[in-house]
Amino acid sequence: MLELHVLGTSSARFAHGRSVSGSVIDTPGGLALIDCGEGMQKRVLDHNRALKASGSQKRTRLARIRAILITHGHLDHTWGVLPLLQTLALDGRRERLVVMGPSTSEAIAWATQHPGEAPPEDSDISASDLAILFSQWQTVGIKDDGLSYPIDWVVVPLEGEAPFSAPFQPLEGVEITMVPTRHGVPACGYHIATRGRAGRFDRERASALGLEKAEITRLAEGGEIEHAGEVLSGAEFRGPPRAGRSLLVSGDTAHGPVGFERDQLPAPPDLLLHEATFLTDKQDKATEYNHSTAADAGRHANSCRAGALALTHYSSRLERLSPSVSEAREQFSGPVAATSDGDRYEVGPEGEITHHVRIEDGWNALVLR
Repeated sequence: MLELHVLGTSSARFAHGRSVSGSVIDTPGGLALIDCGEGMQKRVLDHNRALKASGSQKRTRLARIRAILITHGHLDHTWGVLPLLQTLALDGRRERLVVMGPSTSEAIAWATQHPGEAPPEDSDISASDLAILFSQWQTVGIKDDGLSYPIDWVVVPLEGEAPFSAPFQPLEGVEITMVPTRHGVPACGYHIATRGRAGRFDRERASALGLEKAEITRLAEGGEIEHAGEVLSGAEFRGPPRAGRSLLVSGDTAHGPVGFERDQLPAPPDLLLHEATFLTDKQDKATEYNHSTAADAGRHANSCRAGALALTHYSSRLERLSPSVSEAREQFSGPVAATSDGDRYEVGPEGEITHHVRIEDGWNALVLR
C-alpha cells in the first residue's frame, strides 16, 4: 500500500487557496516528503490533525518522516526545508534524516571547494542548484552538531536523462528511482515502488487436505511437510507472484524527458502525479519556463502507461480546473483527477486507486481504478 497526501498544488506562489509544492508519501518503510515549499511543517501538522478529527486511521506525524526528497532547487519547492528541520529538532528528534535531491558534478565540486558561497554569475552553475543550497543551509546553522539528530545531505549528479536507482534508499522495502526531467536547473521526478510479494497462499486447499494448523502454518511460511506419504512444499500452494505497487511524482518539467517512456522505468506507475501548470493556449509560456501543459501531463501518462493521472502545480491564472482535466483526457484514456490541497491518493495492494477528495470535515472517496 502506498498513500500520497498532496499538501500544495500551486505553482510559484500561493493562489486561490492553494499552497506551493509539498507532498507526504506514506510507505511500508515510513514517511517521506516530496518537495517542501513554504510553511510545509504547519501543513503537515494541520493535515495530521484533520485526519485524526475525521476518524481516519491514517497519520502524517512529523516523527515518522525518514527522508525529504526534493525535485529541484526553486524556492517554491524548498523554502520550507529549514523551518521544518528546526521544528524536528524542537520536537526532540533523534533519528537520522536523509535530505536528497539532484545536482551536477560541477556544482558539487564548487560547493565542496567554496562552502556557503554562491557561484559566479558568469558560470554554468545555477545558484538554485541543490548542491549550492545545501551548502548554504549548513553554513547558516543547520549542522549536525546544532540539531538533535544527524542529517545525510545527499546531492546526486544527473548524467543524461535515463532514470536510475537513488544512491540512498532510506525507506525499508521501498525502491526510489530518480527520473531526470527538463526544467532549466537540475531537476528530477521520483518513482516510488514497493517490492513484489509472493503469490496468495491457498489456505482453503491446504485445509481441504485435512492438514493440521501447524502444518498449514509451515507451508504458508514456505516450508515443506510430509503428508500421506508425499512431500508438500509451500510453493505448491501459492499463486503467481504479485507485483509491487508504484507511483511517480513528476516534479517540474517540460514535455519530453525519456524517463517518462514506459521502457525506462522499473515499472509503469499505478499513479502519476504530474504538474499541469498551463493550458495549451499558453504553450509558449510552458516552453519558455520549462513547464508542462495539462495535455503534456496526459502525454507523459500515456507514455509511461500510468494506471491513473493526477494533476497538480497549477498556474495562478487557473481558477477552474475542469479545462485542465479535459485537455489531459484528450491525450490519456485512463482516469484523470484534478488534485486540490489536502487530497490524498491510495494505491492498494492489487493496484486499485482511490482519490480521497478533501472536504470541510473530512474526505470523500472516489475510486479511480
